[in-house]
Amino acid sequence: MLMGGLLAHAGQSLEPHDVWAAWTFDPLVLLLLAGTALAYRRGWRHGPDTPLRRAALWGGLVALLAALVSPIDAMSGVLVSAHMVQHVLLILVAAPLLAVSAPGGALLRGTPSGVRRIVRSARRTAGLGSAGLQRLRSPVGRWLLYVVTLWVWHASVVYGWAVESALAHALEHATFLASGFLVWSAILGPVRVRVTRGLGLLGVFTLGLQGIFLSVLLTFANEPYYAEYLAAPDAWGLDPLADQQLAGVLMWIPAGLIHTGIALCLLRSWLREFEPAPEPFAAPQASA
Repeated sequence: MLMGGLLAHAGQSLEPHDVWAAWTFDPLVLLLLAGTALAYRRGWRHGPDTPLRRAALWGGLVALLAALVSPIDAMSGVLVSAHMVQHVLLILVAAPLLAVSAPGGALLRGTPSGVRRIVRSARRTAGLGSAGLQRLRSPVGRWLLYVVTLWVWHASVVYGWAVESALAHALEHATFLASGFLVWSAILGPVRVRVTRGLGLLGVFTLGLQGIFLSVLLTFANEPYYAEYLAAPDAWGLDPLADQQLAGVLMWIPAGLIHTGIALCLLRSWLREFEPAPEPFAAPQASA
């Protein structure tokens, strides 16, 4: 039953008393999340992985459930602020956690061989061989992809398309998650794919600036940008402009705290690289 999607995208305005019934049980989303969880569990049991990476993977999947299955998804069709919560969960919670988990190896080990053959064939068809994947590993390219994705989907026309079309909404989610995963993998991923800690700090700072610029535009606007939300917020005790300004605050403060937390973790890790290695312990020589 796609109650959340029906309420949010079929012209029916979700009201507060309907919230706890407005779960979005999209079969494709549930299948992808369940398949990922099962493949990962099977894969890490047959290969090296760390408790931190496992916890990050499960945390990322929980964040995806909150963003795509919980009533937040249905609310995103009637409130800009709820839509912003959804974006924050995808880009700044799920994506960084999945990047830390580096699930590729475990997922590959846990996926049936037939599926792996299909994936390899699809990669060859899409031209994603070694050279193509190397281009995708460019930190600058990932940063640009993230920034372009963020700003394009918040343009009023494209944003309205995502609110009115279930297909566009799904595409929005996919591009946010994919671009977020790519850029955060370059900052928080395994050593072999990530940039240095110093460049990682610079990346987090510049990504945070993008969010601040966008949040300022939303918070200090004199009129609503998104016509699709002009009617619904009244039932929630908000006028459309206040709803949009709340969305800007959510992008500014909670998102800023997440960026700050990640930056502090990177700074701590970077400073530890400069700590002198402990001298080996030498047992005292016995006197003759």
